[in-house]
Amino acid sequence: MANGCAQVFGCLLATLGLTCLIIATTVNEWKTDRHTDDGKVRSQIKNVGLWMECRSDPGREECDIFDSLLHQTTEIQVTRAMMILSMALSACGLVTAILGMKSTLCLEADEQVKNKVAFAGGMLLILSGVCALGIVSWYAHGVITSFHDSNPRAPRFSLGKCLFLGWGGALLSIIGGAFLACCSLSKSSPRRAYVSSTPVQLVAGKEYV
Repeated sequence: MANGCAQVFGCLLATLGLTCLIIATTVNEWKTDRHTDDGKVRSQIKNVGLWMECRSDPGREECDIFDSLLHQTTEIQVTRAMMILSMALSACGLVTAILGMKSTLCLEADEQVKNKVAFAGGMLLILSGVCALGIVSWYAHGVITSFHDSNPRAPRFSLGKCLFLGWGGALLSIIGGAFLACCSLSKSSPRRAYVSSTPVQLVAGKEYV
């Protein structure tokens, strides 16, 4: 029973992690530029994501969609591919883990197979979180490096909200996958049959109520 509850908790964490990864991938705020060369905050804000780039003034916002797939920077192409891969692994891991959870009726005939399926789902979720954690950290490193660039004309981008969502989603996927994998490894204790050492004697002619 405890393992089943832990599996449900891990599945909920992984689902929340996948939601965070989807939002982080689609929302346009991976890095933000809102400072002038003197370090002062200006009214115009520039947000760059994986799919578009937006400039917003008070009361107006203009966005340029990245139409071409091949004419983008290596940073955007690699980050797109890894985030999509991470979401696909997370979705496959969730489906696989649900099939192997103790609270579901799938694969109920063979408990060993059911545990192996749940373990495989947990490992897919952990792999998904590792991929997302690595690529988000790599992207953040690029933003921090460009911020400290000695070129005065270089834009001073800061970390966007999507990076923190990506880190959170990656950690939730890893923790949820670890719950599912660890619970599938623990085996339920077999039932013991107790046999009385004293033989039971039936006395004829007596009725027991």
